[in-house]
Amino acid sequence: MKFLSQALHNAMANIGRHKLVNFLCLAIIAFSLFVAGVFLFISRNLDAYVDKLGESIAAIFYLREDTPSDQTEALLRRIQQSLLVQEARYVSADEARSRFLHDFPELRPIVAEFPESPFPPSLEVTFKLHSRLDTQVEAFVRDIQHAPPIESVQLNSDWANRVVQLRRFVSLIGMFLGLILVIVSVFIIFNVIKLNIFYRQEEAIILRLVGATDGYIRTPFLIEGTLLGLTGGALACLLLVLTIRLFPVYARNLSHMVGQLIPYSSVPAGILLNLVALGALIGFISSGISLKKYLR
Repeated sequence: MKFLSQALHNAMANIGRHKLVNFLCLAIIAFSLFVAGVFLFISRNLDAYVDKLGESIAAIFYLREDTPSDQTEALLRRIQQSLLVQEARYVSADEARSRFLHDFPELRPIVAEFPESPFPPSLEVTFKLHSRLDTQVEAFVRDIQHAPPIESVQLNSDWANRVVQLRRFVSLIGMFLGLILVIVSVFIIFNVIKLNIFYRQEEAIILRLVGATDGYIRTPFLIEGTLLGLTGGALACLLLVLTIRLFPVYARNLSHMVGQLIPYSSVPAGILLNLVALGALIGFISSGISLKKYLR
């Protein structure tokens, strides 16, 4: 215990001795893990959004503007009679406009330029949970889609598929950038530890001459690298939390629309813990590689 305490003290003293180099090292590690954290945050929330869509399968059948009311009512009754349908209701063009303005108040000036509602009337259909995304629902939607009053249809499974594709794209980009930045972080810590080994090479030689073991000599360097990575991970967590909290303040026009997909009210604790653990692991591995190569 005393040995570990002394090793920790030596590592922290060495970090404080080379402030500029270690500050640049921390900045690079924090930025690298911050970028990885942003993509991880977006990917996880997109997954949650897809799961939410899967719990409530719905379709919107957009009607032609010249559709007679009796045809609309007949089609609505036909839909309501299906055993797959939980609820079906008619949404007028004016109601669709009111909903849009409620959801996107920042776009009110654009909608106000239209003398009449630019949104078509529709039939909103919610399917029963046991139906899920099976072939029966898809066949039912295709059948209704061919009815004369229907102009187009939107099934939220299509939207879910688009979100899944977006999530895969975000994950690939995040993995690519994250891998590059992690390699850069490993390289930076590797060189910082290498410089520290050179600075303290005479001290290491003296310790060997008096009988110090390799573990006794190496442990402060391992702790130093781990502390650098751990601190960089903690700074990345702080940057991520601040970015998520400040996003709706500095991006008001986008915050509401993005919030439909990604709830940026808080960052899951699991992501923060992963960033800190990844930072510590990067520091430990980097210092271990440096020690193996330069401290023989």
